Amino acid sequence: MADQSSIKPNTDFNLKAISPSIGARTATSHGGITSATDLVETTLFLYMRIVRAEDLPSIRGRNTRGPNVEVRVGALKTTTMCFTGNSNPEWNQVFALEISRIQEPTLEILVKDKIPRYGDIMGKLSFAISEIPTRVPTDSSLAPQWYWLEDQKGTRLGKLMLSIWIGTQADAAFPEARHLESGMVNTYDVLNTHSQIYLPPRIWCLRVDLIQAQDLVDEDIAGNSEVFVQATLGSLTFRSKLVNKNEGNPKWNEDMFFAVLEPFDQHLFLSVEQGTMNNHRSIGKCSIPLKNADKRLDGAPSDAQWHNLERPDNITEVENNARAIINSRLNMRLSLDGGYHLFDEDPCFSSDFNPTVKRLWRSNIGTFELGILNASGLPAMKGGNRTDAYCVAKYGPKWVRTRTIVDSLNPKWNEQYSWDVYDPCTFITIAVFDNGYLHEVQGDHIAMDAKIGKVRINLSEMKTNRIYAYFFPLTELHPSGLKKMGEIQLAFRFCCPKMGNLLNIYRMPKLPRLHFSNPLSRTQLSGLRKQTIMLLSSRMSKTEPAWRREVVSYMLDSDERLWSMRRGRADFERIKAVMSGFVALHTQYNNICEWKNWASSSIVGVIVSFLIFVPRIMLIGILFGLILDIIFQYLKRPSLLSHVDLQVSQVNAVSLDELEEEFDPIPSKFEDRIIRLRYDRLRIVLGRLSAEMGKVATKVEKLQSYVTWQDPIATLIFMVLCLISGIVTLITPIQLIIWFCFMYLLIHPLFRSPMPTLFENWVSRMPSKLDSMI
Repeated sequence: MADQSSIKPNTDFNLKAISPSIGARTATSHGGITSATDLVETTLFLYMRIVRAEDLPSIRGRNTRGPNVEVRVGALKTTTMCFTGNSNPEWNQVFALEISRIQEPTLEILVKDKIPRYGDIMGKLSFAISEIPTRVPTDSSLAPQWYWLEDQKGTRLGKLMLSIWIGTQADAAFPEARHLESGMVNTYDVLNTHSQIYLPPRIWCLRVDLIQAQDLVDEDIAGNSEVFVQATLGSLTFRSKLVNKNEGNPKWNEDMFFAVLEPFDQHLFLSVEQGTMNNHRSIGKCSIPLKNADKRLDGAPSDAQWHNLERPDNITEVENNARAIINSRLNMRLSLDGGYHLFDEDPCFSSDFNPTVKRLWRSNIGTFELGILNASGLPAMKGGNRTDAYCVAKYGPKWVRTRTIVDSLNPKWNEQYSWDVYDPCTFITIAVFDNGYLHEVQGDHIAMDAKIGKVRINLSEMKTNRIYAYFFPLTELHPSGLKKMGEIQLAFRFCCPKMGNLLNIYRMPKLPRLHFSNPLSRTQLSGLRKQTIMLLSSRMSKTEPAWRREVVSYMLDSDERLWSMRRGRADFERIKAVMSGFVALHTQYNNICEWKNWASSSIVGVIVSFLIFVPRIMLIGILFGLILDIIFQYLKRPSLLSHVDLQVSQVNAVSLDELEEEFDPIPSKFEDRIIRLRYDRLRIVLGRLSAEMGKVATKVEKLQSYVTWQDPIATLIFMVLCLISGIVTLITPIQLIIWFCFMYLLIHPLFRSPMPTLFENWVSRMPSKLDSMI
């Protein structure tokens, strides 16, 4: 097991502020086109929409046509889909090419037959690129026109409907356009390279409140055996607790929770099982459509309903329906709660706190705008030193995906997106992936989109209406250590038109009202989050283009967090940092009490005496001191937004062995010897932690024993002292008592005994529960 550091030397993980040439910072633009691209570099594209063709000739005989269109600019080319046996094909496909990549003055459009060895060209068009018109995003779409196709002799061979224009990435055709740079990608895989915005359907919380069953019948097992209810929805199955059958009338009074997607077209299957959890059989079943469940917004309990149970062995026999229906019934409440917020992300980094039902949402307070400019220094994720990179961003329920830049380690996207903001104390997540579905898969290898790196931005750290532009390092922690996977350039801003709405948010609870009026436990929220992630992964994997499960899992941090020596050390250092102020205060207090500095101790004595006898100014002094400290901290505020901190994360001090342990799944994949060593190390760490916790508990228990009569003599003495102290307090001003106590603490060490104080001696003799532990 290696001990060396996990970080390569001279690796720069710092956040870098930049000044890109984006529309919001430039005085001039391309034809004034900056409204939808002011956070990215405005890029001009040559767009070609191939609509359809008519009256194409047949070169090799009747019904042998297989026309497709090839778009060519110099060495860059791509083709449309092919329609066999059709002389009037309709494609309606859009192609795009970045103007800066054009080296030739002419655009060629060729209509070809499907068999390339014949070299059959049905017709050809040529356009001078300098003559192509420019379309402003505010204009309506350019109407396509018919063009006659001609051969080399000038003979007309049919006609082609198309439109050609020059526009920016803000053009409405940009998301669906096939870029000529991706010409090497198979035509049927091109859809996987398009940009996309996805809004998932609403997810509701289904509450199943099991109350009781009535008249359960079973002829084979004694009436006092245990029963439980098994609830199944889709691929999820939950079981209630085991209860006594109670002569056929068991009671549960237990809630089960499911996350369900709209529309509610599923059925909830309930089965009453008799026996143990490992050995049981059904004694009654029922099926309930989800659309029949009550929809609740305010948490008011729905009405309980009785549901008849059917015998499972006869449920499919239509001719025995009279025997299948028995008198057994199940009493329960079934409700769809739309007032909860079901987390899909880690609650510590959530981008949304709104409930399911939109009419319960708060008013939006502003807009977050994000410009995804480019990335640099990405690693080669495939053979041949290539990476097909795309970017995913998520905020609230809205997911966005940029187009895939094929075969580039320094991709440029220059795409801009925006989200409505309902709470400033939220995070946006941006990640870069390598598209693994664009090329043929070799052997048994399973195609997957490989993660490259992820960035989180905290909106609460941002100043409103200010543009931020940074190079974010893409870091990824591997079992072999922390690696820098390149950098991504982002420009973003948080626009808030009314500051009053923003300030009002800080007085409101983060979660919806139902989380407080009818709260869910931490375990229930965690279980609902796992279900929500599973539902989103399943639904998003069926879109076109598909959102891969590994992408959704990485964006939502779905991996369960296990024990990590690195994280344990990091959390301990965080606690030390939080407590450092109290430690410094205690150290200063000891220095004052020991008169290490005569001037400081004398001044503190005079000030505290003054505050004791004139307490009115004490609170004012504390508040003004806090204001001065805040002003002083403002001068030292960080100039950059927070990002990955290697020191806080304890990545610098972690060994490769600890990283291997952190990424080790359950059950472990390592041999027994390594597991034994790690287990022994964990026992030592937890043993020390347990010992310190035990010391704290012992001290508290010794103080509690003053009033519990565990030591009768000590308790009697304490009661007498309380009586004397009460009498003294009645006849002596409280300020004088406090001043006397403080002066006692400020006694100079020359007049102090080196022995422990009376109170310390007394506490050390008091009993605790440690005396009763084995």
